[in-house]
Amino acid sequence: MLKIAQERSRERRRRILLAATKVFGEKGVHAATLTEICAAAGVSRSTFYDYFTDKTALLAAVPRANFEEFYAEIDAILETIAEPWDRLCAFYLGTLRYIERNPAWGRVFFLEIWPSVLASEREVRDAVDLYARRIVGILRQGIACGKRSRGGDPYLLATLVLGSMTHLVATWLLYGRPRDLSAQGAKALALLRPLVVPAAEPPPGAVPGRRAKARRR
Repeated sequence: MLKIAQERSRERRRRILLAATKVFGEKGVHAATLTEICAAAGVSRSTFYDYFTDKTALLAAVPRANFEEFYAEIDAILETIAEPWDRLCAFYLGTLRYIERNPAWGRVFFLEIWPSVLASEREVRDAVDLYARRIVGILRQGIACGKRSRGGDPYLLATLVLGSMTHLVATWLLYGRPRDLSAQGAKALALLRPLVVPAAEPPPGAVPGRRAKARRR
């Protein structure tokens, strides 16, 4: 019985977070009310307060809940991929595809939370840091196995990766989702690739240009 009660409680909390993501995305954080969120979740106000102290606490929990749902999807894919660059592409494009299916989440996080003081809330910051660390980890894996120059800074590279993603998502949302977000992401990755996977250096003693001259003959 205890296990059943715990499962019901987790499911109720999940419904509240999903409803909050939807209502915040549709109405905006400031306009959305707890009454609307509780109605969307199918719970009473008193039940809501069993899980969250107020709207701010609820909003702070939304990023982690959505990131965890995304991780559940992407981790099964990453387990089948060995190459660091391919893992980074899967993670990057997987994020964009998740947002395409859940535009309310994209709007809440990239347009409401990320540009505001709410990003400094500890729970929000921790969720973002965990996401960024996963990208840094993939980049470090590439450095360790020689797929990236050992002089590469994984934190700076992660900033470039996250910056391009943030801009793509924000403009996609602000301009009414005019283009295929994943397709734009693939183009951005093509531009980022030389920074993450530079061309192989010539072997010691090689004469620059010799191969090109040989081909011309």
